[in-house]
Amino acid sequence: MKPREFCCAWFHATPEAEETRGYRRQCVKLLAEVIGLEEDTVDRWGSGLNFPGMPSQYENTLGYALTIKQMLEAAGSQRSIFEAVLEQKKKL
Repeated sequence: MKPREFCCAWFHATPEAEETRGYRRQCVKLLAEVIGLEEDTVDRWGSGLNFPGMPSQYENTLGYALTIKQMLEAAGSQRSIFEAVLEQKKKL
């Protein structure tokens, strides 16, 4: 998943929201947190929202993170079941 697509889906951003002040900074912070890198590293991937210098190896990570977020949102009140599964996975 490309970084622009990921941020747009994560934040439920409209094209207008993508143009607001501070949106790119939010994306940098999110990408850094999800991938596990420093914000400065992500920021150096290029200007704009496409982050053209992002190594392609991180595309799968972004896709997985978005899938997990969507699953948690869909789980609603059943979220504790999903968290219990994750906890059991850690023990394996």
